[in-house]
Amino acid sequence: MHLPPLQSLVLLAAGMLLSTAAPTASVAPGERRVMVAPSETLSVNGGASAVARGDVVVLLLQGPVGSAFSMRSVVRELQSRGLEPLVIDPLGMGASTRPKGADYTLSAQATRIAKVLKSELPTGVSVVVAAQGTSASIALHLGAIDTAHVRGIISIAGGPIDKQGTPGVRTALTFAALLDNPIGRSIAKRRFVAALREQSADARWLTDDVVKQYVAPIEHDLRGLLRTLGAMQASVEQHPIEGRLSQITVPVRLLVGDKASNSAPSAAQVSLLQANLKRFTLDTLHPGGTMLHEERAADVARAIEGMVRCARTTSCASR
Repeated sequence: MHLPPLQSLVLLAAGMLLSTAAPTASVAPGERRVMVAPSETLSVNGGASAVARGDVVVLLLQGPVGSAFSMRSVVRELQSRGLEPLVIDPLGMGASTRPKGADYTLSAQATRIAKVLKSELPTGVSVVVAAQGTSASIALHLGAIDTAHVRGIISIAGGPIDKQGTPGVRTALTFAALLDNPIGRSIAKRRFVAALREQSADARWLTDDVVKQYVAPIEHDLRGLLRTLGAMQASVEQHPIEGRLSQITVPVRLLVGDKASNSAPSAAQVSLLQANLKRFTLDTLHPGGTMLHEERAADVARAIEGMVRCARTTSCASR
């Protein structure tokens, strides 16, 4: 998956919002903060209020843009099917903290998610993880290291990677400081929206209000975001994902759209999954881009529901 278009425009969008406003510390309704280490707190939303041993719940991990808000349509679709998903912002994303000096490798992110699951879920409750974009690699790491919780993985247009933001983040970091002017901010906003449209087969979801919500986390803590993305770029993965794929025994389903995009999983990444995963399925949605959680939310929810049903069935889980 080639990351530059969307990842670099995260920072271009940040440029349009450059200000001296202090980060917000408020907690949204239904949100809670879970500390996984000193200065490392993850934003957690939703989740079933009453689950029992043996049950399977849904965990949603959004990509690097949009926070938990970006999963709202999938959440609604799942709720209509009787599923109350848990949505977690990985460290440095959305409303989670962005501490200096933290380990922002994708394997470290998976370890943090595992800690949240241990604290949030009753003993004996497991999850089906659906993750968008680069967060799909977090889900794959999670599937390898937390076999007690993970029963299935759905990647929403995300291929296996070892680092977020190459080389687009480097470019954006270089030019972000130049965008502290009205002209630069206007250009940044147009390019940000254009990138999201380019990655969508049907961009009707991209309204002015949605754009505003997508950039809100950036507006609240621009400097923290720039610092965090720089740290993500500089991080060195100690546990390459290729070496962990064979450790994943649960089913993995990759959803892709039929629209060509530089942000879509590459043929080499799909081949890597096919060669190393024990139970892998590839599905193409028509029409669709890489923002499937926005433009094809019902289909994404249907795939998640199917995997949850499979995980709850002993005969299916043993295949």
